[in-house]
Amino acid sequence: MSAPFVLSETGSGRATAYIESPKIITFQGKTHVAWLDSPPEGFRIKIRTLDQATGCWSEPVTVGEAVDNHGGPALTVDAAGYLHIVYYSHHHPFRYHRSARPNDASAWLPMEQFGADLTYPTLVCAQDGTLILTARRSHETEPWELELWRKPPDGAWTRQGAILKAQRLNYSQFAASMSWAPDHRGLVLTFRVYEQPSYDAPPVSYTWIGVMRSPDEGRTWQKLDDSPIRLPATYGATDVIFRTRSADGRRAEAGATALGPEGQIIIPYTEMLARDMQGYLAVPRADGGWEHRHLNAFLPPALRDHALQLTGGMAWMSDGRLIIIGQLIDLSDGGDYWAHPSTRLVRFESADGGKTFTAKLIGGGVSGEPQWLPNVERATGFNETSDHLGVLYTEGGAGGGLGDLLSNHVYWRLLD
Repeated sequence: MSAPFVLSETGSGRATAYIESPKIITFQGKTHVAWLDSPPEGFRIKIRTLDQATGCWSEPVTVGEAVDNHGGPALTVDAAGYLHIVYYSHHHPFRYHRSARPNDASAWLPMEQFGADLTYPTLVCAQDGTLILTARRSHETEPWELELWRKPPDGAWTRQGAILKAQRLNYSQFAASMSWAPDHRGLVLTFRVYEQPSYDAPPVSYTWIGVMRSPDEGRTWQKLDDSPIRLPATYGATDVIFRTRSADGRRAEAGATALGPEGQIIIPYTEMLARDMQGYLAVPRADGGWEHRHLNAFLPPALRDHALQLTGGMAWMSDGRLIIIGQLIDLSDGGDYWAHPSTRLVRFESADGGKTFTAKLIGGGVSGEPQWLPNVERATGFNETSDHLGVLYTEGGAGGGLGDLLSNHVYWRLLD
């Protein structure tokens, strides 16, 4: 495994979060990597480019600012090689740029703004160059939603409408991941909806993980049995993989997904208990149910008592291997999992389509500093995913608040 490359020494507390926001684009011999920095002047969106022929990285380029540590970038590319980036917002309008030149992150066209009260962008590019984005929309007096937006080539961003809706008022989070089917027309949306209607201590919460798909680039949506979904969908209208409530002492998280070479749907998720996390792969069965494959069992014996959090990413290699990146945490000290100093990255590899795995830690790092928030490249449009898989991640703590300016390390590492 190659040594990590330091992209930045002023990374924010969520430099490479969140799972729904793709931050790596490979196109015609170059890999562009974006993250959220926090230099003394404030939160900034940074990007660097790896020339694969020489192995050299460009100097960092500042694309724009972000409102706080939730304002990180989402990145994609069109058929001509122009890069597209969305960023800035935490309950604000998004900011958007297109690169000034194809396959070149050094200069960007003027900023455009769109939307209201949006957070957590995911971004893909359709065959005709239309950009498709989902993001959480917050409201003052009604349940929060996951909105879908479209931007045709040379057109304006337009809100198509809400596609998911929480069932309860107050806080909700939508962690969504969009993947293209092999025909680059069908879309699969996997998601985790976390609802917190009460701010009591401890808060009352509900979580559901599900999937829905679109045969027509997000215009209409269906369940996996092709039955139509009325929008915006709430719990029960989609294919539900897993659900929890805080009264049962459980929560759940889900990771970014990538469809298999034949369009296979495999969804990583985590069941979170008070002092434990168990990782699973959800695979649809022919009878309409789900098979839940337990990943902790494939960890090396010495690590099987660690908590496994599958919120990283997954990738399919050209030879059919499936790679999944997660976070492994030693919670034996009773600490909280978020930015726990023991957090390390773990790599799972399967040669049989996700039935069995080998697993090993991604080594290195500073003891006592979490290596976490991994981001892996997935197909968002016209990027060229390859067997030279890299992982983008943060080393360092989360900070105490939304506005903390930190000096975390941001790393890029090729996985052999």
